[in-house]
Formats: sequence, C-alpha cells, structure tokens
Amino acid sequence: MWIVIGLLCVCAWLILPGRRRSRTDRAPLFVRTGRHWKRNYGRRAFLRLGAATAASGVLAYSGADEAIESWHRDRVRSSLSDRMAHLAKFGGERFWFLAWATLGVTDAWLRTSALSRWGRQNFEAMVVGLPTLWTLQRTLGANRPTSDDASPRWRPMAADNSASGHTFIGAVPLLHLAHRVRGGAPARWAARAASTLSGWSRLNDRKHYPGQILLGWTIAWNAVEATRVRTDDTDDTDRASGDEKEMVHDSTRQDN
Repeated sequence: MWIVIGLLCVCAWLILPGRRRSRTDRAPLFVRTGRHWKRNYGRRAFLRLGAATAASGVLAYSGADEAIESWHRDRVRSSLSDRMAHLAKFGGERFWFLAWATLGVTDAWLRTSALSRWGRQNFEAMVVGLPTLWTLQRTLGANRPTSDDASPRWRPMAADNSASGHTFIGAVPLLHLAHRVRGGAPARWAARAASTLSGWSRLNDRKHYPGQILLGWTIAWNAVEATRVRTDDTDDTDRASGDEKEMVHDSTRQDN
C-alpha cells in the first residue's frame, strides 16, 4: 500500500507542470474504447494471438516448456538472478493498474502532460487486454512449475495459469514507450526488450513456463497495438493536444 501511495505522489509531482484542462478541453476516459476493442479483436490481432496460442501448445505438449524451465533452473538461476527477478517482477504487480488508472483520470479531466498521456494509454490497453488474458487463463488452464501436479499441458477450466498476468502488466507500459520514445530504433528495441523482463522473472521464480509467458506478452502486444495513438484517432475530435498530434506524427514516421 505504501508503494502505491508513494508512486501516486511521484506521479502527481511530475504531472503538475502539465497543461491544465478547461471544461471544453476535457477528454473523457473510454471515448475511444469501442475503436480499441475493434482493433484488439480484429483479424490481425486474432492471427497474432492464434499463432502465439499454437506456439504455446507446441511448447507445452512437446516437452520443450519443461526442458527450458529445467535448463534455466539448473544452469541460469542463482542468487544474482533471484535479486534481478525480484526487481523485474515489481513491474508486473497488480497495483500498476491502479496507478495507470489514476494517471488516466488525471489526463482526462484535470491536467495533461506526456506522463499522464502515457499512463492513460497504459490504462486503456489494460482495459482492452485483460478480458482476453482472463479468458485464456481460464479456458486453457495449466499448472505452474511449482504446483503439486506440475505440468504446462492445458487443463481447461481446472486451472488458470496458461497465460502470465505479470508478463502482461509489465509489458504494456514498455511497449507503449517503444512507440513514444524519440531515441531512434535502438531506443525502441531497448524498450521492447525490457518489456520481456517481468516475464523472465516469472520463469526464474518458477511461476510460469515459457509458453505461458509468450501468451501473456502477446496479449500485451495486441492491446498496445489496439490503443496506441494513430492519425485516425484524432480525426474525430478537435480536442487532441499539440503533444498528441506530434506523437502521432512521430509514430507514423517510424512506421513508414
């Protein structure tokens, strides 16, 4: 709880220099949620998710999941990796949803800045992606490496570990950052690489198999692709700030 309070205080301090929203300039939350859901459950997103689900199934039923987990446990895990994993796991904790929601509300009705817009995007991505995560966790089902009946094989409706929630929550903000960062391709790829760290921490702590981490990360990728700002997002409203329009221009230039 104290960590959450501390994070919110830091965020409030960073947002203060931002531009204050007037009554006519407010941008309510969920104003583009319908469009985000359409993208997240569109053809491309389903193809990516289907490919990740198939790959997860191959890893689970071929024995590769267990082989990789065993190799990492015996050859990689150490006191150093445990300390690193403890830090990386922090990025995937559930309280981040509350932190991003607070930034989203602030950006919508009170004061807008680069930080608040980033937080709002993270919140919107989680709102879009969490239903997919929860659905796959329950419908596929799987155990953890530390379970009494440790197995990555699917157990529909009997378990809920087939997709890593920590991986999803930890990947979303860094994948969004990869679209926003202005350091060129190296900075974007560094952010994308960092988005896998919370997933790696779950492998190191023996809480998830690689295929389960892959599913959580793919769901995060789809959610970010669905909610990142595009040119057509600002065509329907004249309330987009200059920073948002500049960010759209940069994102379009990077894509091209």
